[in-house]
Amino acid sequence: MYLLGTHFLSRGPATPLHCTMSTFYNKVIIPICFASGIWIPAMLLCCIPWVQKQMLYLHWVTLWPGKWLTEPERAGFLKNQASTFRIPTKDGERLFGWLIAPLGIYSSNAQEFLRERASEGDIEDETSFRLLRNDPHARLLIYFHGNTATLAQGRRTEEYRAYASGASDKIFVLTFDYRGFGKSTGSPSEEGVLNDAEAVVDWALNTACISPERIVLLGHSLGTAVAAGITLQYANLPAPIHFSGLILCAAFTNSGNAFSAYSIGNVIPVLAPVNLIPALQVWFSKRMRDTWRTDQRLAALAKQCNTFRLTLVHAQDDGTMPWRQTEQLFASTLQAATSDAVPDVRTIDLGEAGKQEIWEEGGKSISKLIAKHGDHNTMMKWSPIALAVLESFGLTTVTSATPRA
Repeated sequence: MYLLGTHFLSRGPATPLHCTMSTFYNKVIIPICFASGIWIPAMLLCCIPWVQKQMLYLHWVTLWPGKWLTEPERAGFLKNQASTFRIPTKDGERLFGWLIAPLGIYSSNAQEFLRERASEGDIEDETSFRLLRNDPHARLLIYFHGNTATLAQGRRTEEYRAYASGASDKIFVLTFDYRGFGKSTGSPSEEGVLNDAEAVVDWALNTACISPERIVLLGHSLGTAVAAGITLQYANLPAPIHFSGLILCAAFTNSGNAFSAYSIGNVIPVLAPVNLIPALQVWFSKRMRDTWRTDQRLAALAKQCNTFRLTLVHAQDDGTMPWRQTEQLFASTLQAATSDAVPDVRTIDLGEAGKQEIWEEGGKSISKLIAKHGDHNTMMKWSPIALAVLESFGLTTVTSATPRA
């Protein structure tokens, strides 16, 4: 989420460089913001719904070639490895998406993929769809991207390959653009984007016929709010549906807190005074039209679900979204899950990769990995996320089997 965040006011264990940056922000940058008074007109400007929408979604910013949307091979995929198709929503929009076959599956069926004629037609005629639907052992990772650009952004295409790498004979990836992004029709809003997520998940369950225990939802930045929202929506059905796992990378508690963490160029925290004055933060948050209350949604899931697997990941050097947001989400979700009892949290020292904390009880698992490195985007291509995918699918038990630190 390019708009949101900075390093200032992060809490928890930190590196010497991180401590130096926090001191610099607290003692130099923030007082300058207070004294300049620039935060007052900036705050008022961000109370305008149209401005909020443009800054939150940045759907109008496309920095990568649009040709990659209909030509996945330009992003490094093999011929027909990524099938392009459309998913209709219940309110009349049409979403553009890719269904990506893992390399192991592709290599075992290479001749079928190579003979197939590429088209943006009926996905059910595609080899990738048939192999996904007909394999009872196949898994489906649904990817919810952050703001700005499209599903074909260069970094994101690298992520898709990384996530399937640990089980290249099983993990398919379904990625899509929200309304107003790329080739998807419409204009984004919280209600609309949740409709998009519902359409995609419904396609996975009822068109591809993948059972929920073989589906993992993974969100990055803005996508964490979308993934959390749709997970709660399905958990609230008369016949609740619970997925194999929910992975949230570089998440934020709600849009009001995200806006007040914004820094111009990741350097100048214009709205820092709002963040530092609780009453003002409450007032400002109430001005948000799209609230994206991930904190409340995760707490509800933790309370009401007997089966719930949540993995939170954030990097300490994230200059876009402060990692204290994930600290807060972990604390509030854990509190909801344990009904204020003292939780028995296991800590795993991952060395220079960071530290992971895990709470498990019955069918519930809530974990938080704070990485030392990886910033806002780079970590998405790294092994910890790929490992979290494998664990969420139940394909490995590395961290759950690791002894306490």
